Amino acid sequence: MNSKDVSKMIESYGNEISHQIISDLIEEHKPIRERMINDYREYAGDVPIYKREFKDKKKLNNKLANDYRGEIIDGITGYMFGKPITWKIDDGEYSESDKVRIERVIKSFRKRNNIEDLDSITGEFASICGYAARLCYVATDSHERVMNLNPWEVIFVEDATIQEVVYAMVYYTITEKVGNSTRERTVVEWYDKLNVSYFVTDNNGVFVPDISGLFGKSGPHLFDFVPVIRFNNNNLQTSDFEKVRALIDAYDRLTSDVQNEIEEFRLAYLLIFGAEISPETLELLRQTGALGLAEGEDARYLTKQVDATFIENHKKTLNDNIYKFSKSVDMTDEQFSGQSQSGESRKWKLLGLEFRAITKERKFKAGLDQMMKVICSAWQKKQVPLEYENIEYVFTRSLPVDMLYLGDVVQKLKGIISDETLLGILPFITDVVRELELIEQERYQYGTGMLEKVAG
Repeated sequence: MNSKDVSKMIESYGNEISHQIISDLIEEHKPIRERMINDYREYAGDVPIYKREFKDKKKLNNKLANDYRGEIIDGITGYMFGKPITWKIDDGEYSESDKVRIERVIKSFRKRNNIEDLDSITGEFASICGYAARLCYVATDSHERVMNLNPWEVIFVEDATIQEVVYAMVYYTITEKVGNSTRERTVVEWYDKLNVSYFVTDNNGVFVPDISGLFGKSGPHLFDFVPVIRFNNNNLQTSDFEKVRALIDAYDRLTSDVQNEIEEFRLAYLLIFGAEISPETLELLRQTGALGLAEGEDARYLTKQVDATFIENHKKTLNDNIYKFSKSVDMTDEQFSGQSQSGESRKWKLLGLEFRAITKERKFKAGLDQMMKVICSAWQKKQVPLEYENIEYVFTRSLPVDMLYLGDVVQKLKGIISDETLLGILPFITDVVRELELIEQERYQYGTGMLEKVAG
């Protein structure tokens, strides 16, 4: 259901949110919700191999899960968010007193909301589910807060013409105790640009306004925009392991079946001469590996010829394709982690991962822009004149660093580009402005700066 359909329905009900609107949106969102929950469960370890069953229940059925999903998600999350995102304020348009106040407010906001950890969790949610969601709200202490939401519990209604979210709906199920029994009720939080409204299902399953205020107080949310923010993972809003799901499942089946062969004597057949063996004796043989024979009886193994090279090559092909098509890096690969590999060589091997990171970074910045657009609308009411357009977000990759190479670059570029840009090249410097201040202090104290020392 697009925003135009929703708007028409709202107008037809006298600009009020109805049971029909809410139930239609939930029904339309159902397949997206189920996909997201399934992706999150698979990331958490509930993968298809654990559900595999054979018709013959006596047949050994190993279920070996290889955590490629976790490898893909944790790899990109650490690569992008291992180092905190730096916020730079373009303070050229502000007075000195405004600069001081803005800096203090930003620092307090980041600390209060633990933004570094929040960013990492948001990036992880987006990578798993296709998009993540945050809620901006004003806490009881009058401070602006931000929290992550379960993305499968959030529906965005977007106006495609202006590419802006015009409504957002958060819905979740609670279990309520009634006497000696329990019942489930669905709670809905409906957000527009100015207000939040709360609804809950009644005894007949109909969504009605929460007049009691038990689940939240309807009214202004104190921002000028919809305060629920979407962080897209990519244009398709799919998980990072979506394209290699079948390859991962195939690898799980292969390793499980090979283990079955080893444990079930399937690599060899037992030949018995001169004796009849009961099923009970065979089962005991399977458990103990021992067999008692009378005089004149004999037993030996007929070994099955298994092409171990073929199996290993197939495993390697699956492994390589998983990393290749998910644009991830196998950190245990000798060609990547070997001592002979330089930092610059590793960077070229990270090219596929970097391509994926660039797309995710752009999407994440768009989410941060929208979040701060909302937050700044509340700050401006408190005479904090910050505009969200004046905030720049700088991502620093968690990369192997070739310090000799970087030192050579700094030395050769000294005098060609600015000191600020040169310092920005060095990954261990997280606050360029602060570093420039320290350099000035050294110049004052010792008559020279650290950058001149590095550059020779």
